[in-house]
Amino acid sequence: MTQDAAVEQQQPPAGIPSFDDDLHVDEVLVDPFPTYAKLRDAGPVVWLEKYGYYACARYDEVSAVLSDWETFTSREGVGFNQFFNGITETSLQTEGDHHDEIRQVEGCPIKKGPLEELKPRLQDFAENLVESLKGKDNLDGVADVAMAMPIEIVTDLVGVEGVTQEQMFKWGVAGFDSIGPLHAPRTQPALETMMGYMEFADENFPSNVREGGWADQLFKNGAAVGWPEDFARGVMNDYIYPSVDSTISAIGIGLLLFAQHPDQWDRLRADRSLLTSAIPEIVRLASPLQFFTRVATKDTEIAGVAIPEGSRVVVMYGSANRDERKFENPDSFDITRDPAGHLGWGRGKHACLGKPLARLEMITLFNVLADNVERFHAGKHRFQPNNIIRSLGELELSITWADKN
Repeated sequence: MTQDAAVEQQQPPAGIPSFDDDLHVDEVLVDPFPTYAKLRDAGPVVWLEKYGYYACARYDEVSAVLSDWETFTSREGVGFNQFFNGITETSLQTEGDHHDEIRQVEGCPIKKGPLEELKPRLQDFAENLVESLKGKDNLDGVADVAMAMPIEIVTDLVGVEGVTQEQMFKWGVAGFDSIGPLHAPRTQPALETMMGYMEFADENFPSNVREGGWADQLFKNGAAVGWPEDFARGVMNDYIYPSVDSTISAIGIGLLLFAQHPDQWDRLRADRSLLTSAIPEIVRLASPLQFFTRVATKDTEIAGVAIPEGSRVVVMYGSANRDERKFENPDSFDITRDPAGHLGWGRGKHACLGKPLARLEMITLFNVLADNVERFHAGKHRFQPNNIIRSLGELELSITWADKN
């Protein structure tokens, strides 16, 4: 059995398709879809020998597991190694009333009211960003466009004095890499980076947070419900890790999709109401977070397959969002597709807390781009391997600007 396995089971369960595929090698991380298709075709539940885990790659089973937090808990961590799973306690790693309390406290800055107040700032940022791009013949769609709004706006909103945008991005990347199995080459260095961040947090939170920022609100609102500072520091991870990287991933892949499918860009430019379906379609295809794990709290079944208590189950968002059993032509990009049902932002109690902000950022940016861009032209692009998040590392991009006269 591998050192990452959650249950003491050395042989694959009888009657379940078994695979020795490693999900955490570069060729799978950057292009996972052939592997996903193989796992989906094999059955509703498969056994991953490399991990000693069950896995669900089809939509119905992934959706069912995510919707049943009492049977498939994240309380024991969502990662592929026990060190990560035992480090800290965030909303993703709690259940029941305790989970609801954390979501209530940390969600205060991104409720409807605060987001409405943020809209003019995002609009100004997007317009200024696009103006700054017009003098450039060739762009890096990741560094120049996708990273700009999430990393600058969120770093400022979190409000930790002395933290640079580069640090926020580095911590976010490491946060997702640290979730991987110990046999993956990126995991141990990422865990070391994560420990460095935690030392920084011990020394700077809440002493060096800006009044009124997300961090300041978190510590004050947490104290009001009885949280000790150490616990609030752990919850701060929900702001540091997923709030930047996942949105960068979706924006970058969205730019690539529109470059590859100019007919879809023309449709969006002609009808901005399609933003409400275009953004979910981008997130479905991008699935920034490819997979997490859950642990069975009792003997149970998934699609008739027996799952013993204590078993760890990989829930594969990226595969579920490409399942032909759920989505017609699942690999095609169609901004008129019904946005309901995709799992790119999760499902159930642990659905993405930052979804409203991420959606607002994307709608604002792509709306301003549609005002100014006639066509995107993509050159060389590459995906950056990461243990959990799938994101472009580089996207050569040139732009035909719209004639607004």
